[in-house]
Amino acid sequence: MEKLQGDFYWNKKVLWLKVKNKFILLIIIFIISIIWVWVFNSNLAHNDRNSYIVLINWNATLNSIPLKSNKKEVLKIWDTVRTLWISSLAVLEWWDGSVTRLWWNSSVKINEIYLSENLDKINISFELLSWKSWSNVVSFLWKWSYFNETFIDNVAAVRWTVFDVDLNSEYLYVIDHKVTLTKEDWNVILVKQNQPFNLKSFEFIPLEEFITNFKDKAWEKLNKWIDKELLINLEKQINENLSKLINIKDLNIDKILQDNKKRKEVYNEILADYQKLNFIKSDNLELFKKKIELKEALIKLSSDENRDILIKNTFYDFQDIVSSKKYENLDILLPILENNKDLLKSLNFNKIVNFNSLPKEIKNKFLELKILIIDTSKNIDKKIKEQLDNFNK
Repeated sequence: MEKLQGDFYWNKKVLWLKVKNKFILLIIIFIISIIWVWVFNSNLAHNDRNSYIVLINWNATLNSIPLKSNKKEVLKIWDTVRTLWISSLAVLEWWDGSVTRLWWNSSVKINEIYLSENLDKINISFELLSWKSWSNVVSFLWKWSYFNETFIDNVAAVRWTVFDVDLNSEYLYVIDHKVTLTKEDWNVILVKQNQPFNLKSFEFIPLEEFITNFKDKAWEKLNKWIDKELLINLEKQINENLSKLINIKDLNIDKILQDNKKRKEVYNEILADYQKLNFIKSDNLELFKKKIELKEALIKLSSDENRDILIKNTFYDFQDIVSSKKYENLDILLPILENNKDLLKSLNFNKIVNFNSLPKEIKNKFLELKILIIDTSKNIDKKIKEQLDNFNK
């Protein structure tokens, strides 16, 4: 009898667990389906100059007023957004195509949203008041532009970066590129990708320790999935409207340079198109080629100061090609690199390049172009070292 009772209770427990797991699975599927609707309908292709807050799941408020699911509300300075209850998810859609997501029980206050007429100045600033945010910044920002997130007397300044801030676990984690973190006492720290940073001790956290004790793996997995789907959808929108982008081949750049008014006009048109493509990576060859084509034209038409910033931005494209091993796409970048050798050297391009990670034929190509000045004290191939020594003389 006891065995039968034990079997009954065991089978009841197993059945309950199966029902519970199916229920949780249904909730996850429901949340993902809602996210799919938002991704499909998201207005991230620069159709207007507003930034929005969108409730994706459960409950959130804008200035204490409940938000309706999947209904966009325009964001303004001093607005406060708060997510409520477990599994709530809200998204800040910035005009430039960047996004910031808030998990449940999180809140932010908008400090600044500014966009100049010719797009040469984009200022976005907000304060994370509670728990966590995930931001994916896709825009190209000039010297006087910025995307800043403040929290616990710190300012995180980013450019073309994906990063995660968690105030409960007190960490900043950069998924892609880097963040300049400034403390209230003006102590500045450069936080690079995969270098988790403790906001309480203001020290770096060993990656293994971060993964074991700090990292919210479910939150990161969800955001990476959404980011991927968003970018796929955005690329699709751009592909459908590719014919509307400026055709550089139709422009006579040399002639345009002789007319300052015309130069500024064309420059602004090209910059508007470039902003739509800044996030594109080398795995989409057609759009990547178009992006670099627009960037090359901007470099020719820009002032010296802006030219420096554009060249620095090219470092990201180079790093993307190297990390993805799409070396065949380097030929697209070579005209920019070759035509700006002196500037590349002054900007320490050689420090950006991990020379040893490049295939031999790519190393030789850079040597032939005489673009790099490499520290030959490093452990590199003897023959390559001799070539570099001869070049550096």
